[in-house]
Amino acid sequence: MFAAIITTLTLSVCAVGVNAGTVLIQSPGVVKVREGGTVQIQCVLESSNVNDTVDKFNVHWYNSHNKLTDKGIALTLYYTGQVYRSRGFSDRFQLSRNVTMNSYSLTISNVKITDSKLYICGIWGSVFGKGTQLNVTSADVPVLIQSPSIQRVTEGHTAWLCCTMSKARLEDTDVHWYQKLPGQDMEWVLTHRAGGRAKWGRGFSERFQSYRDTSNSSFILTVTDVVHSDSAVYYCRVWGDIDGNGTQLIVTKADEGVSWKVLASILTSILVLVILVTTICYVKKQACFQQRLKPEGCSTEDRNAVYATVTAETEVNTQAATNITASEQSEMCYADIQFLPQETAPKIKVTEETTEYAVIKRDQ
Repeated sequence: MFAAIITTLTLSVCAVGVNAGTVLIQSPGVVKVREGGTVQIQCVLESSNVNDTVDKFNVHWYNSHNKLTDKGIALTLYYTGQVYRSRGFSDRFQLSRNVTMNSYSLTISNVKITDSKLYICGIWGSVFGKGTQLNVTSADVPVLIQSPSIQRVTEGHTAWLCCTMSKARLEDTDVHWYQKLPGQDMEWVLTHRAGGRAKWGRGFSERFQSYRDTSNSSFILTVTDVVHSDSAVYYCRVWGDIDGNGTQLIVTKADEGVSWKVLASILTSILVLVILVTTICYVKKQACFQQRLKPEGCSTEDRNAVYATVTAETEVNTQAATNITASEQSEMCYADIQFLPQETAPKIKVTEETTEYAVIKRDQ
C-alpha cells in the first residue's frame, strides 16, 4: 500500500515537469520482419528536448496496453544513460537517444517469433506514443515477387499482372488481390481459393480474374476491357499478411494510343519517300553526267577510238610544228589558203528561150 502511494506521488510530481504540448510521435505503426532480422522503432519528441538536463526525461518502453503497471514496463532508458531490462529482455534490445532527430529509438536485433508484440514508448507515465506492432515471421514463409513493377495498357485492352511465389505450393495456397488508389487504403479486389473458387470484393466484377501458372509458380491477375479508373497499384497477398511488392497499372486513353500510331506511320512514310526521291535524283544525275561525256552519234567504243586517233594526230602535229621555222610556217599557211577550194555561185544565162515571154510565145 505504501509503495503504491509513493509510486502515484512520483508519477504526479514527474508529470508536472512535462510541457503541456509535449507529444511522442511513434513510427512505424506496424512493422513486419523475418526471423533473424533487425528492426528499429522510433519515437520523436515534440515541444521538449530529449537531452534536457532540467526535466531529466527517462523513456520507458512497454509491451502491453496496461502501461501504468510495473508488469507493462519492458525497458527503460534513464537520462544517465543506464538501461533497465525486465526479465526476458536481453541485450538484443538496445535503447538510445538521437539528439539530432530529438527522438528515442528501440533497436531489436536477431528478432524471434516471440518478439511479436506491441511496443509503446512513454515518458513520466503520462505521455505515450501510439505504439508499434511488431510482427516476426518465420524464415520459411513464402516470398512474393510481382512483375512488372509498372504496366501501361490502353483502354479496352487486357492487363496481365504476375505474382511469383517461392517456398510454398501454389496448389495449397489461397491468394488475395488488393487495389490501392493514391491517398486511400488498400481495397480487396478478389480471393482465389486453393480449390479454384473465386470471390469478388464490393465494386469489382468478373473483369478481374485470377489464375495459377504452376509451370512458373505464379499467380496471374487479368483485368479485361480496362478503363481509366482501373489505374492503381495492385498487390497479391498470401497467408493473410504476406504481400508482394506491388504493380502499378497505368491505363492510357485509346485516342492517345491511336494518335501515336498514326504519327509513327506518317513519319515512316515521309522517311521512305525522302529516301526514294533522293535515290532517283542521284541516278538521274549520274546518267546525265555520263551522257555529257559521250560524243553525239558515237557509241562508247567509237568515242574511245576517235579520242585515241585525235590524240595521236595531235601529238604528231605538235611534234612536227616544233621542228619548222617561223618563215616556213607562214609559207605553209599561204599555200593552204591558195589550195582551198573556191566555191562560187553557179552562173545562170538568161536567153530569150528561157524567159517567160518565150514560153508564152511558143504556146501561141
